[in-house]
Amino acid sequence: MSKQALNTVSISGQMGKIRKRPSVTAAFHWEMHKAGNLWYWLATVLFDAIGMFNGWDQYISYRRDFQSQGVTWAAVWGQAILLPSMVFMPILVAAFAAQIEANEHRGRNWQRLNASGTASTAIAGKMLHGLFASFLTIVIFELEFIVVGMSEGFSLFQIGPYLLRAIPMIMSAWAIMTLTQAIAARAESFASTMSIMLLLTLAGCALSVIAPSLAIPYPLALITTASAARDLGNIASASSIIASTVVSALWVLIGALIFRRLIRKAI
Repeated sequence: MSKQALNTVSISGQMGKIRKRPSVTAAFHWEMHKAGNLWYWLATVLFDAIGMFNGWDQYISYRRDFQSQGVTWAAVWGQAILLPSMVFMPILVAAFAAQIEANEHRGRNWQRLNASGTASTAIAGKMLHGLFASFLTIVIFELEFIVVGMSEGFSLFQIGPYLLRAIPMIMSAWAIMTLTQAIAARAESFASTMSIMLLLTLAGCALSVIAPSLAIPYPLALITTASAARDLGNIASASSIIASTVVSALWVLIGALIFRRLIRKAI
């Protein structure tokens, strides 16, 4: 065989190896395909609506007072986000991640992925899927909020700060999802993982009520802090938004590192 032919074979072999390398994009699409969590999106819409009703009801009850002070979106936001951020979102986000990871352990998928050397790619795909799910989770809340405000004739020119709050809220939801994945990597079953997450959520609720300053870095209270639910005076504060985003990003990193380390031990 000629040298040129050998080079051609070599290049073809290398191209074949490249094509066989796992793709993070493919892993992300696979996570999207197999998630099958319609219940999560229906529950998110429903429980966000409960929060919205609380916010709308408060505005209606004190409409004259709010109108005399020129308060519009803030009158709804405070009550609308409080219960979802403290209870509904953390529990639902945790359940979303816990169910997916329980299925992975049930099928011993992590052992197979480690054996094939594709575990890291699968983790990256899961992280992207978690970010995407967190994005949609907060978008649903924001859309419901806009619908309620517009139904009351609020000006869209004043909604900017509430839309900006979506940034730290998305990161907060992602942090909770990533931490749940890390816990699920050790707990393995859905029931065990959710028992832990429920306790952590209740602790976050207690901290948010009793000691709000201590709740700021607490992972299961991140959404409450990110939404400024208990600090509406700083709803438009750039430093507050940035601080919440950074803290949430740190928890995402911590959760991802723990998750990766535990998954690599699955043999």
